[in-house]
Parts: sequence; structure tokens; C-alpha cells
Amino acid sequence: MDALETTAGPMEAFTVHFAPKTGTEEEWNEAYARLADYFRSYRLHNRIRRTQLILETLRRAAEAHEKDPARAPTTHAIQQARTMLHDWLGQIYQGMELKDSQLEGSGRLGFHLCDGPGRWPHFFLDRSNLPEDMAAAMRSALRASGPRLQVSKMTPRPIDLGIISDSTGEDSPGIGRVLLRYTVLLMVIAGVLAFVYWLTTK
Repeated sequence: MDALETTAGPMEAFTVHFAPKTGTEEEWNEAYARLADYFRSYRLHNRIRRTQLILETLRRAAEAHEKDPARAPTTHAIQQARTMLHDWLGQIYQGMELKDSQLEGSGRLGFHLCDGPGRWPHFFLDRSNLPEDMAAAMRSALRASGPRLQVSKMTPRPIDLGIISDSTGEDSPGIGRVLLRYTVLLMVIAGVLAFVYWLTTK
């Protein structure tokens, strides 16, 4: 496939020249299928936009594979797709202090919550034509989904034992000592009773 030209609504004609110099046709067909699954996972059901993204990703992957043919075309293709997604989401969520590890998951959530696949499918991964209302909706959806997990530091505090703690203060014998006294007393009583029983049965 040398080039594909498609037109979709408000978008201009989109042409991609895809003629990989390395890799087999079977490998690139597998990469195409994997990319189709990847973009479908974002509920991108618009076939024209999905085809455009697949071919653009394959073009980038072909350039990367030519430089590093040891890695499979599929590996290059998925890496390029994630790089494109990371750059696009970084533009949308700029200033929200999301870590790189949080960006993709947060972007998927935000895109779905604001119904991006249904309202703005033609602008998915389009950095040069980013509608402000879509970006605002994705940011708002992420904020409304709840606070992000944060790690807090806790200072150890004494355990409140209630009434037990009252018997372990400095001004009173500890509960352990009280129990020890009663245990010794019971042992003495048991010993006396045993001795009396022995005398009476002798």
C-alpha cells in the first residue's frame, strides 16, 4: 500500500505514504490488526478516523523499524501509538500534575466519561486541531471522577485502651500485676483445698 487518501466531514484530505523498507507483509498486517484493536479499546468506532490513525502510526513504526529492525513491527507500532497518545494527553492535561504512569489511564477515563468517542471522534490524537470544548470536557470529567490516590504520612499515636488503660497508669498497679495476684491467690486456695481433701481421705 503506497498511499491512502480519505476525507471525513470537516477534516481536510488526509494522505499517508506507507511503503516499509523492512519487515514482511505478514508482520505489517499483524501490526495493523493490533493497532486496530488498540484504537478500538478507546471506543473509537469511526472507521475513517481509525484507519487514518492506523496508517499514520504504521508510517512512524516503519521509520522506527528501519532504524531498529531487531524489534518486531508490532512492537514498534504499539510504542508509536502510545507515544502519540502520551503527547496528545500531555497537551490536554497540561498543568494538572499527572505523572507519566497516570497519564494514559486518566486520559482513557476522561475521554470515555465526556463521551469523546461519540462527540469528537475526528479529533482523537489530533494535536494540531484540538477543540477547546473537548479538552475542557476531558479535564472536567477527570476532576469530577474523584481525587487521585495520594500517599499520606501518619504519625504513630498511642492506642486508646479505654478502661484497661486506666488500670495501667503510673498511680495504679498494671492489669498484668492484678491478674498475677489473683492467679497466685487461686493457686494457694487450690493447694489448701487439695491438702484438706488429702487429709480427709487418708
